Amino acid sequence: MSAVACDAVASACQGKASFATCYTQRIRTCSRSRVQNPNFNKVQINVSSEGCLNTSYGHRVRVPSEALRRSRGNGDSESVDMITSVLSSDYFQSNGTSILERQVLGVWVGHQDVSHLSQPISIAFRRTHPTNASAEGQCVFWDDSKGNWSTEGCESTHSDEDYVCSCDHLSFFAVMMIPPDGALLSPNDLLVLSYLHLCGSITTTILAALTCLMYLRHRKRKLDHSSSIHLQLALALLLLHVNFLISAGWARHTQDQPITALCQILGAGLHWALLAAFSWMAVEGFHLYLLLVRVFNIYIHRYLLKLGLFGWGLPTVTVIACAALGAYGPYSMTNDTRNSTSLCWLQADAAGWRGVCVSVLRYLTVHVYLGVLLLGNGIMLVLTASKLCGRSFQPAGKHGDGHRSVCGDRGVCRDAASLFVLSCALGLPWALAFCSYGPLTHTTIYLFTILNALQGVFVFLWVLAATCRWNQQAKSFSSQTTIKMSSLGQS
Repeated sequence: MSAVACDAVASACQGKASFATCYTQRIRTCSRSRVQNPNFNKVQINVSSEGCLNTSYGHRVRVPSEALRRSRGNGDSESVDMITSVLSSDYFQSNGTSILERQVLGVWVGHQDVSHLSQPISIAFRRTHPTNASAEGQCVFWDDSKGNWSTEGCESTHSDEDYVCSCDHLSFFAVMMIPPDGALLSPNDLLVLSYLHLCGSITTTILAALTCLMYLRHRKRKLDHSSSIHLQLALALLLLHVNFLISAGWARHTQDQPITALCQILGAGLHWALLAAFSWMAVEGFHLYLLLVRVFNIYIHRYLLKLGLFGWGLPTVTVIACAALGAYGPYSMTNDTRNSTSLCWLQADAAGWRGVCVSVLRYLTVHVYLGVLLLGNGIMLVLTASKLCGRSFQPAGKHGDGHRSVCGDRGVCRDAASLFVLSCALGLPWALAFCSYGPLTHTTIYLFTILNALQGVFVFLWVLAATCRWNQQAKSFSSQTTIKMSSLGQS
């Protein structure tokens, strides 16, 4: 049987019981094509000197003479082949790991595997784009007997540009990124947070659906602008939590498998629904601005159409751009035992220039967009609170004795409750996402999870209160009309 082309070894071994064993056996005897593959290097090295190779990604490999001599086995040749191959970490499935640049570097010399070297080999992994400054990198190799990454026989050092691995054997090597201890959650925390968010998402899904049904029940009545915007926000939240439940469930049951097209679609759907929810929260804040600040001359031609293009169109364009870069896939949240909870979302460790673009898009579409939303809606909440305070503390007139009491007036408590529900509906609890650092990390994460999982509940209460007010006004108007008609009939 003819040798497999070196470029085709990875695809030929994919799906085998042991990818690492298959690849190691075939890469030593593969046939090189005329077109140079930047991920593959094969050179002959004299055993009396050190073997040095640089990859196209900037990674540097140095193999001591001891390893070269031992790799000959019983032979006495003066030179041996030295092979390096850069592979995607997708070929090496392991729970709860984030690999630097998603790159694995395989190193082989001669015809025989070598281990327990007195002079370690040295591999310098170059960072092609900035990583989390607070995360630590740890050199690991693929232990095929355990089907997982291991640090045995390897030591790690790092500089501003490189992670340097010193190992006493040859294998598949990588740098595993480990978040700082303060950023890790215990297994119990992850379990509790998962159940809290699951229960909250189910509750929000049900109540958001009820909110939409409430509006459909009154579809014969022409909706005003406020009601239409409330309906769009409820629909966006419904889509967000349904997408979250589906993507989290799918990723949890397929986390040991390679990235699938379905997980990428679910990740795109979740990102789109999140951006749509953010957009309609921003629309709620803008509409509140028109009602409270401008008050007069607030007519905008085709107002709802323009809001719809912003609320649904902007997320669609953004997600299409991210999908074109292949930004979606499994995302893992790691705990302090290196286990993880997965969902289909924006990938955290895309490689090369694509990784830079994905990181920038993630930062702009999630962090920056959310920050602008919180700033605008926070200002609107302050303006609303000032309006309510001005109403609550105005002079009581001739029937009163000064100003209304803050604690004794049930109206003030009602206003405070209204502000709390309004702040949740406007998405202000998302600000806790920027505060999940330091000694209050766990408390903040719990508050963030609970309040945002129940956002649909607060929107439902907000809409329910508005519907009750409208019904009361309609009944009052109907009663007044009936009385006037009766008076006219008697006169």
